[in-house]
Amino acid sequence: MKSCKSYTCKISGNQNKIRYLEQTLSSIQELSDFVFVLGTTYGQQFWSDQKRLYKICRQLFPDLNSKILQNFISLYQPKGKRKLPKYQSIQAGIFVDQGQNFKFDSSTKLTNFWIRFSRRNFPLLGKKILKKIKDPEKVKLIQIFKRKNQLYCKISYVNEIPNIESKKVSNIVGLDVNTKRIVLSNNKFYHMKKLFHRKIEHHKNNLKNKNTNNFTRDFLHKLTTQISNDLSNQGVEVLVLENLKSLRKSASRKLGTSKGRKLNYIINSMSYGMFQNFIEYKCLDLGIQVEKINPAYTSKTCSNCKSRNTSRPRQVEFICNDCNLKLDADLNGSRNIETFYTMSQWGTSDSIPRLDPKLVGSPCL
Repeated sequence: MKSCKSYTCKISGNQNKIRYLEQTLSSIQELSDFVFVLGTTYGQQFWSDQKRLYKICRQLFPDLNSKILQNFISLYQPKGKRKLPKYQSIQAGIFVDQGQNFKFDSSTKLTNFWIRFSRRNFPLLGKKILKKIKDPEKVKLIQIFKRKNQLYCKISYVNEIPNIESKKVSNIVGLDVNTKRIVLSNNKFYHMKKLFHRKIEHHKNNLKNKNTNNFTRDFLHKLTTQISNDLSNQGVEVLVLENLKSLRKSASRKLGTSKGRKLNYIINSMSYGMFQNFIEYKCLDLGIQVEKINPAYTSKTCSNCKSRNTSRPRQVEFICNDCNLKLDADLNGSRNIETFYTMSQWGTSDSIPRLDPKLVGSPCL
Protein backbone atom coordinates (compact mmCIF):
# COMPACT_ATOMS: atom_id res chain seq x y z
CA MET A 1 0.00 0.00 0.00
CA LYS A 2 1.22 3.49 -0.85
CA SER A 3 0.99 6.61 1.29
CA CYS A 4 1.17 9.76 -0.87
CA LYS A 5 1.85 13.07 0.82
CA SER A 6 2.96 16.49 -0.34
CA TYR A 7 5.09 19.10 1.42
CA THR A 8 5.39 22.76 0.44
CA CYS A 9 8.44 24.87 1.25
CA LYS A 10 10.16 27.97 -0.07
CA ILE A 11 12.76 27.76 -2.83
CA SER A 12 15.63 30.26 -2.79
CA GLY A 13 18.84 31.15 -4.62
CA ASN A 14 20.83 34.12 -5.83
CA GLN A 15 19.37 36.82 -8.07
CA ASN A 16 20.31 35.03 -11.31
CA LYS A 17 18.64 31.78 -10.18
CA ILE A 18 15.49 33.54 -9.00
CA ARG A 19 15.32 35.53 -12.23
CA TYR A 20 15.65 32.30 -14.23
CA LEU A 21 12.74 30.65 -12.38
CA GLU A 22 10.52 33.72 -12.73
CA GLN A 23 11.23 33.98 -16.47
CA THR A 24 10.50 30.26 -16.91
CA LEU A 25 7.20 30.55 -15.06
CA SER A 26 6.26 33.57 -17.15
CA SER A 27 6.99 31.62 -20.35
CA ILE A 28 4.88 28.70 -19.13
CA GLN A 29 1.99 31.09 -18.44
CA GLU A 30 2.23 32.47 -21.98
CA LEU A 31 2.43 28.92 -23.32
CA SER A 32 -0.66 27.95 -21.35
CA ASP A 33 -2.67 30.86 -22.72
CA PHE A 34 -1.54 30.08 -26.27
CA VAL A 35 -2.27 26.34 -26.09
CA PHE A 36 -5.70 26.67 -24.53
CA VAL A 37 -6.84 29.27 -27.06
CA LEU A 38 -5.82 27.01 -29.95
CA GLY A 39 -7.26 23.95 -28.25
CA THR A 40 -10.60 25.65 -27.77
CA THR A 41 -10.60 26.89 -31.38
CA TYR A 42 -9.58 23.72 -33.22
CA GLY A 43 -10.93 21.11 -30.84
CA GLN A 44 -9.91 17.49 -30.39
CA GLN A 45 -7.66 17.28 -33.48
CA PHE A 46 -5.33 19.90 -32.08
CA TRP A 47 -4.95 18.11 -28.75
CA SER A 48 -4.71 14.56 -30.10
CA ASP A 49 -1.57 15.15 -32.20
CA GLN A 50 0.92 15.55 -29.37
CA LYS A 51 4.03 15.55 -31.60
CA ARG A 52 2.68 18.34 -33.80
CA LEU A 53 1.67 20.32 -30.72
CA TYR A 54 5.18 19.91 -29.29
CA LYS A 55 6.81 21.16 -32.52
CA ILE A 56 4.58 24.25 -32.65
CA CYS A 57 5.26 25.12 -29.01
CA ARG A 58 8.97 24.42 -29.45
CA GLN A 59 9.20 26.90 -32.32
CA LEU A 60 7.37 29.64 -30.43
CA PHE A 61 9.17 29.04 -27.10
CA PRO A 62 12.71 27.91 -28.04
CA ASP A 63 14.22 28.94 -24.69
CA LEU A 64 11.84 26.79 -22.65
CA ASN A 65 13.34 23.59 -21.25
CA SER A 66 12.31 20.59 -23.38
CA LYS A 67 11.36 18.43 -20.37
CA ILE A 68 9.18 21.20 -18.92
CA LEU A 69 7.39 21.55 -22.25
CA GLN A 70 6.77 17.80 -22.52
CA ASN A 71 5.42 17.64 -18.94
CA PHE A 72 3.09 20.56 -19.64
CA ILE A 73 1.60 18.94 -22.75
CA SER A 74 1.27 15.57 -21.04
CA LEU A 75 -0.38 17.11 -17.97
CA TYR A 76 -3.08 19.12 -19.75
CA GLN A 77 -3.75 16.98 -22.82
CA PRO A 78 -7.23 15.30 -22.72
CA LYS A 79 -6.99 11.55 -22.29
CA GLY A 80 -9.65 8.94 -23.02
CA LYS A 81 -13.20 10.26 -22.64
CA ARG A 82 -12.14 13.37 -20.78
CA LYS A 83 -13.75 16.50 -22.21
CA LEU A 84 -11.72 19.23 -23.84
CA PRO A 85 -10.52 21.82 -21.33
CA LYS A 86 -12.20 25.18 -21.48
CA TYR A 87 -9.98 28.20 -21.84
CA GLN A 88 -9.14 29.64 -18.47
CA SER A 89 -6.21 31.28 -16.79
CA ILE A 90 -4.24 28.71 -14.83
CA GLN A 91 -1.36 29.04 -12.45
CA ALA A 92 1.94 28.34 -14.15
CA GLY A 93 4.09 25.62 -12.62
CA ILE A 94 7.38 23.87 -13.37
CA PHE A 95 6.90 20.09 -13.07
CA VAL A 96 9.97 17.95 -12.55
CA ASP A 97 9.13 14.23 -12.51
CA GLN A 98 12.60 12.96 -11.62
CA GLY A 99 13.11 12.20 -7.95
CA GLN A 100 16.91 12.15 -8.28
CA ASN A 101 16.84 15.94 -8.65
CA PHE A 102 16.08 16.15 -4.93
CA LYS A 103 19.36 16.11 -2.96
CA PHE A 104 20.31 15.93 0.70
CA ASP A 105 23.66 17.34 1.80
CA SER A 106 24.47 17.46 5.51
CA SER A 107 27.67 19.46 4.96
CA THR A 108 25.98 22.69 3.83
CA LYS A 109 25.16 25.41 6.36
CA LEU A 110 22.29 27.30 4.72
CA THR A 111 20.15 24.20 4.27
CA ASN A 112 20.57 20.45 3.86
CA PHE A 113 17.99 20.10 1.08
CA TRP A 114 18.58 21.11 -2.53
CA ILE A 115 16.95 20.73 -5.92
CA ARG A 116 19.08 20.19 -9.01
CA PHE A 117 17.28 21.71 -11.95
CA SER A 118 18.52 22.88 -15.37
CA ARG A 119 22.17 22.59 -14.26
CA ARG A 120 21.51 24.80 -11.25
CA ASN A 121 21.25 23.99 -7.54
CA PHE A 122 18.37 25.65 -5.66
CA PRO A 123 18.28 25.62 -1.83
CA LEU A 124 15.01 24.71 -0.07
CA LEU A 125 14.00 26.53 3.12
CA GLY A 126 11.81 25.15 5.90
CA LYS A 127 13.58 22.75 8.27
CA LYS A 128 10.48 21.53 10.13
CA ILE A 129 8.72 20.51 6.93
CA LEU A 130 11.75 19.08 5.15
CA LYS A 131 12.71 16.92 8.14
CA LYS A 132 9.60 14.86 7.42
CA ILE A 133 11.22 13.66 4.18
CA LYS A 134 13.33 10.84 5.58
CA ASP A 135 14.27 9.17 2.27
CA PRO A 136 15.05 11.48 -0.70
CA GLU A 137 14.67 8.53 -3.12
CA LYS A 138 10.93 8.42 -2.34
CA VAL A 139 10.39 11.89 -3.82
CA LYS A 140 8.51 11.27 -7.08
CA LEU A 141 7.40 14.69 -8.30
CA ILE A 142 8.52 18.27 -7.77
CA GLN A 143 6.47 21.35 -8.66
CA ILE A 144 7.79 24.91 -8.57
CA PHE A 145 5.25 27.74 -8.55
CA LYS A 146 4.82 31.37 -7.52
CA ARG A 147 2.35 32.65 -4.95
CA LYS A 148 2.14 36.21 -3.60
CA ASN A 149 5.49 37.13 -5.18
CA GLN A 150 7.19 34.22 -3.41
CA LEU A 151 8.61 31.09 -5.05
CA TYR A 152 7.53 27.77 -3.56
CA CYS A 153 8.35 24.14 -4.15
CA LYS A 154 5.77 21.37 -3.70
CA ILE A 155 7.30 17.93 -3.12
CA SER A 156 5.29 14.73 -3.60
CA TYR A 157 6.51 11.98 -1.28
CA VAL A 158 5.42 8.35 -1.80
CA ASN A 159 6.01 5.85 0.98
CA GLU A 160 5.45 2.11 0.60
CA ILE A 161 3.65 0.65 3.63
CA PRO A 162 3.50 -3.15 3.95
CA ASN A 163 0.05 -4.70 4.23
CA ILE A 164 -0.88 -6.33 7.51
CA GLU A 165 -1.67 -10.02 7.24
CA SER A 166 -5.19 -10.79 8.35
CA LYS A 167 -4.10 -13.74 10.49
CA LYS A 168 -1.98 -11.53 12.71
CA VAL A 169 -4.60 -8.83 13.23
CA SER A 170 -6.25 -8.82 16.64
CA ASN A 171 -7.19 -5.21 17.37
CA ILE A 172 -9.79 -3.85 14.92
CA VAL A 173 -11.81 -0.64 15.37
CA GLY A 174 -14.78 0.58 13.34
CA LEU A 175 -15.40 4.29 12.79
CA ASP A 176 -18.79 5.90 12.14
CA VAL A 177 -18.75 9.53 10.98
CA ASN A 178 -21.76 11.79 11.33
CA THR A 179 -22.41 15.49 10.84
CA LYS A 180 -21.85 16.36 14.51
CA ARG A 181 -19.55 13.64 15.83
CA ILE A 182 -17.31 10.67 15.14
CA VAL A 183 -17.78 7.46 17.11
CA LEU A 184 -15.41 4.50 17.36
CA SER A 185 -16.40 0.96 18.24
CA ASN A 186 -14.11 1.10 21.28
CA ASN A 187 -16.49 3.65 22.89
CA LYS A 188 -14.48 6.74 21.92
CA PHE A 189 -16.43 9.88 20.90
CA TYR A 190 -15.09 12.90 18.98
CA HIS A 191 -17.27 15.94 18.38
CA MET A 192 -17.59 18.01 15.19
CA LYS A 193 -20.21 20.47 16.47
CA LYS A 194 -17.91 23.43 15.88
CA LEU A 195 -17.54 22.60 12.20
CA PHE A 196 -21.23 21.75 11.86
CA HIS A 197 -22.37 25.07 13.34
CA ARG A 198 -19.93 26.99 11.15
CA LYS A 199 -21.43 25.34 8.06
CA ILE A 200 -25.01 26.01 9.21
CA GLU A 201 -24.33 29.67 10.00
CA HIS A 202 -22.67 30.07 6.62
CA HIS A 203 -25.77 28.68 4.90
CA LYS A 204 -28.29 30.43 7.15
CA ASN A 205 -26.77 33.88 6.70
CA ASN A 206 -26.02 33.31 3.01
CA LEU A 207 -22.33 34.19 3.43
CA LYS A 208 -21.28 33.38 -0.12
CA ASN A 209 -18.28 35.72 -0.04
CA LYS A 210 -16.88 34.10 3.10
CA ASN A 211 -15.12 30.84 2.29
CA THR A 212 -15.04 28.12 4.96
CA ASN A 213 -12.50 25.85 3.20
CA ASN A 214 -9.52 26.96 5.28
CA PHE A 215 -11.43 26.55 8.54
CA THR A 216 -12.67 23.09 7.47
CA ARG A 217 -9.22 21.89 6.44
CA ASP A 218 -7.60 23.15 9.65
CA PHE A 219 -10.32 21.64 11.84
CA LEU A 220 -10.15 18.23 10.16
CA HIS A 221 -6.36 18.17 10.25
CA LYS A 222 -6.35 18.68 14.00
CA LEU A 223 -9.18 16.20 14.56
CA THR A 224 -7.66 13.42 12.44
CA THR A 225 -4.27 13.92 14.08
CA GLN A 226 -5.85 13.44 17.50
CA ILE A 227 -7.79 10.34 16.38
CA SER A 228 -4.81 8.68 14.68
CA ASN A 229 -2.54 9.31 17.68
CA ASP A 230 -5.14 7.88 20.06
CA LEU A 231 -5.52 4.77 17.89
CA SER A 232 -1.75 4.31 17.78
CA ASN A 233 -1.44 4.62 21.57
CA GLN A 234 -4.17 1.99 21.98
CA GLY A 235 -2.35 -0.46 19.72
CA VAL A 236 -5.05 -0.53 17.02
CA GLU A 237 -3.94 -2.48 13.94
CA VAL A 238 -6.89 -1.96 11.56
CA LEU A 239 -9.28 0.99 11.25
CA VAL A 240 -12.46 0.25 9.29
CA LEU A 241 -14.34 3.06 7.50
CA GLU A 242 -17.49 3.17 5.39
CA ASN A 243 -17.20 3.66 1.65
CA LEU A 244 -19.09 6.95 1.28
CA LYS A 245 -18.58 7.55 -2.45
CA SER A 246 -22.33 7.38 -3.12
CA LEU A 247 -23.38 9.43 -0.11
CA ARG A 248 -24.24 12.58 -2.06
CA LYS A 249 -26.53 10.58 -4.33
CA SER A 250 -28.85 10.16 -1.34
CA ALA A 251 -29.48 13.94 -1.28
CA SER A 252 -29.85 14.90 -4.92
CA ARG A 253 -32.72 16.69 -6.64
CA LYS A 254 -31.71 15.33 -10.04
CA LEU A 255 -31.88 11.73 -8.82
CA GLY A 256 -35.11 12.30 -6.92
CA THR A 257 -33.57 11.60 -3.51
CA SER A 258 -33.85 15.11 -2.11
CA LYS A 259 -34.35 15.31 1.65
CA GLY A 260 -35.16 19.00 1.79
CA ARG A 261 -33.03 22.06 1.24
CA LYS A 262 -31.44 22.19 4.68
CA LEU A 263 -30.69 18.48 5.01
CA ASN A 264 -29.36 18.35 1.44
CA TYR A 265 -26.98 21.18 2.29
CA ILE A 266 -25.80 19.45 5.46
CA ILE A 267 -25.05 16.16 3.67
CA ASN A 268 -23.40 17.77 0.64
CA SER A 269 -21.36 20.39 2.50
CA MET A 270 -19.74 18.15 5.11
CA SER A 271 -16.27 17.14 3.90
CA TYR A 272 -16.44 13.40 4.49
CA GLY A 273 -13.99 12.69 1.66
CA MET A 274 -11.42 15.11 3.09
CA PHE A 275 -11.83 13.58 6.54
CA GLN A 276 -11.29 10.04 5.22
CA ASN A 277 -8.24 11.09 3.19
CA PHE A 278 -6.65 12.77 6.20
CA ILE A 279 -7.34 9.92 8.63
CA GLU A 280 -6.18 7.33 6.09
CA TYR A 281 -2.72 8.70 5.37
CA LYS A 282 -2.09 9.63 9.01
CA CYS A 283 -3.03 6.14 10.17
CA LEU A 284 -0.86 4.57 7.46
CA ASP A 285 2.12 6.62 8.63
CA LEU A 286 1.61 5.20 12.12
CA GLY A 287 1.39 1.62 10.82
CA ILE A 288 -2.39 1.30 11.11
CA GLN A 289 -4.10 -0.47 8.20
CA VAL A 290 -7.18 1.32 6.82
CA GLU A 291 -10.00 -0.65 5.16
CA LYS A 292 -13.43 0.31 3.79
CA ILE A 293 -16.71 -1.60 3.65
CA ASN A 294 -20.07 -1.11 2.01
CA PRO A 295 -22.20 1.02 4.40
CA ALA A 296 -25.39 -0.99 3.77
CA TYR A 297 -27.46 -1.62 6.92
CA THR A 298 -24.80 -0.47 9.39
CA SER A 299 -27.35 1.85 11.02
CA LYS A 300 -30.35 -0.53 10.88
CA THR A 301 -28.74 -3.68 12.28
CA CYS A 302 -28.52 -4.54 15.96
CA SER A 303 -24.86 -4.95 16.91
CA ASN A 304 -25.83 -7.49 19.60
CA CYS A 305 -28.21 -9.99 17.91
CA LYS A 306 -27.83 -8.87 14.25
CA SER A 307 -31.58 -8.33 13.93
CA ARG A 308 -33.04 -5.60 11.74
CA ASN A 309 -36.28 -5.36 13.70
CA THR A 310 -35.10 -2.09 15.18
CA SER A 311 -36.34 1.43 15.80
CA ARG A 312 -34.90 4.88 16.47
CA PRO A 313 -37.36 6.95 18.54
CA ARG A 314 -34.73 9.67 18.70
CA GLN A 315 -31.87 10.49 16.38
CA VAL A 316 -29.14 9.41 18.80
CA GLU A 317 -31.01 6.45 20.32
CA PHE A 318 -31.09 2.91 18.92
CA ILE A 319 -33.51 0.21 20.19
CA CYS A 320 -33.66 -3.44 19.15
CA ASN A 321 -37.17 -4.87 19.37
CA ASP A 322 -35.89 -8.46 19.59
CA CYS A 323 -33.18 -8.38 22.28
CA ASN A 324 -34.25 -5.02 23.84
CA LEU A 325 -30.81 -3.50 23.35
CA LYS A 326 -30.71 0.25 24.00
CA LEU A 327 -27.59 1.95 22.70
CA ASP A 328 -26.28 5.14 21.18
CA ALA A 329 -27.14 4.96 17.46
CA ASP A 330 -23.69 5.99 16.22
CA LEU A 331 -21.94 3.62 18.63
CA ASN A 332 -24.14 0.80 17.37
CA GLY A 333 -23.21 1.75 13.79
CA SER A 334 -19.47 1.77 14.51
CA ARG A 335 -19.70 -1.68 16.11
CA ASN A 336 -21.52 -2.97 13.04
CA ILE A 337 -18.80 -1.54 10.80
CA GLU A 338 -16.21 -3.52 12.74
CA THR A 339 -18.33 -6.69 12.70
CA PHE A 340 -19.23 -6.49 9.01
CA TYR A 341 -15.56 -6.11 8.09
CA THR A 342 -14.66 -9.22 10.10
CA MET A 343 -17.57 -11.21 8.62
CA SER A 344 -16.66 -10.26 5.04
CA GLN A 345 -13.23 -11.93 5.25
CA TRP A 346 -11.21 -8.74 5.70
CA GLY A 347 -13.42 -6.98 3.17
CA THR A 348 -12.55 -4.60 0.39
CA SER A 349 -14.07 -1.25 -0.50
CA ASP A 350 -16.89 -3.05 -2.32
CA SER A 351 -17.55 -5.75 0.25
CA ILE A 352 -21.13 -6.27 1.47
CA PRO A 353 -22.03 -7.49 4.96
CA ARG A 354 -22.91 -11.16 4.74
CA LEU A 355 -26.07 -11.33 6.77
CA ASP A 356 -29.02 -12.09 4.52
CA PRO A 357 -28.46 -11.92 0.72
CA LYS A 358 -32.17 -11.30 0.13
CA LEU A 359 -32.12 -8.16 2.19
CA VAL A 360 -28.99 -6.55 0.77
CA GLY A 361 -29.80 -3.39 -1.16
CA SER A 362 -28.82 0.22 -1.37
CA PRO A 363 -26.80 1.79 1.48
CA CYS A 364 -28.81 3.11 4.39
CA LEU A 365 -26.89 5.56 6.49
